Amino acid sequence: MKRDRNRVGTLMRLPRLSFLVLSLAAVSALPGCSSDTTAVTSFPPYQYGYLSQLQLNVATMRVVNDATPGAVPGDEATDAPIPPAQALTQMAQDRLIAAGQSGSAVFTIDRASILHDAGGTLSGQMDTHLDITSATGQKVGVVEAHVKRDMKPDLSKGDADSRANLYELTRQMMQDMNVELEYQIRNNLKDWLVDAGGRPAQDAIQSQSLDGATAAKPQAAAPADTAAPAADAAPTSPSSADTGTKTTAPASTAAAPSTTSSTPATNDDEPDAIFPGGAPSSDTSSDTSATSTQKRSPATGYLKLPGTSN
Repeated sequence: MKRDRNRVGTLMRLPRLSFLVLSLAAVSALPGCSSDTTAVTSFPPYQYGYLSQLQLNVATMRVVNDATPGAVPGDEATDAPIPPAQALTQMAQDRLIAAGQSGSAVFTIDRASILHDAGGTLSGQMDTHLDITSATGQKVGVVEAHVKRDMKPDLSKGDADSRANLYELTRQMMQDMNVELEYQIRNNLKDWLVDAGGRPAQDAIQSQSLDGATAAKPQAAAPADTAAPAADAAPTSPSSADTGTKTTAPASTAAAPSTTSSTPATNDDEPDAIFPGGAPSSDTSSDTSATSTQKRSPATGYLKLPGTSN
C-alpha cells in the first residue's frame, strides 16, 4: 500500500514540476532578450568631416565649453550617450579650420541642455558664439548661433528621457546647428573666409570664369572724337569685312544714260534725216511755233538711194 501511495504522489507532482521547469526556462530567456536589445541599440559618435570645412584666416582655433553641467535646473544632457556639449566640440573641430598666418578664433559653447517638460516632451537648446581676434588681441569679428528644438519622445525606445531618445534629440539639434552656424559665418564673417590656397574666398569666387578659362581683360572704349568720322569726310562704301558681303556703291553717273555714246556724232551743217526739224524738246510747255521755224529741206544731193556711191 505504501508503494502505491508513493506512485500516486509522484504522478501528482509531475505537472507541478513541469510547470516549474517551464517557468524557469522563460525567466532564463529574459536576460537573453535584454542582451539582444542592448546589442542592437548602439550610439555611434557624431562625425562632421564629410561637410564642407569653413577655413578661417587665423593662425589658431580652439573650443571653450562654458556650458557647466547642472547650471540649468532639471538638465538631463549629461545622461545622453553623447552629451550635446561633446557633439558641439566635435563639430567645431571637424568644420572650423585655421588657415591663416596670424590671429585666432575661439568657438565658445554657452549652453547645451536637454529638459524634460511637464507635457512629456523633450526640449533641447544650444547657444554658441565664435570670436575672431587679431594678432594684437583686438576682437575684430563675432557671430552667434542659437538652436532650440522640441521632440515628442518615442516610447518604443524606452522612457521619455531614455538614452535612445536623448541621443535622437541631440542628433536633430546638431543638424540645425550645422546649418545655422555656417549661415552666420558666411554672412557675417565672409571677410575672414579663405580658400585652400589662403586667398580670400570672396575674391576667388569673383575672379573665376564660368567655363574655367581666365577672363580676358576688357579693352577700353575708343574716344568719341576718333571713333566717329569727320563731318566733311566723303562717305565710303562698307567693306566686306564689316558686313560679311561684298557691296559696291553705285556711281552717280551710271544711272543716267549717256547721250554721246548711244547716238552717232552729226554735223551741225547737215539736217537730221530722222528729225529734219530737230529733236523734239522735252519741255512740253514751250511754244510749238518755235519748232516750225527750224524746219528746212535737206540740201541738194544729201539724200541718196540705197546701193549708190557718193
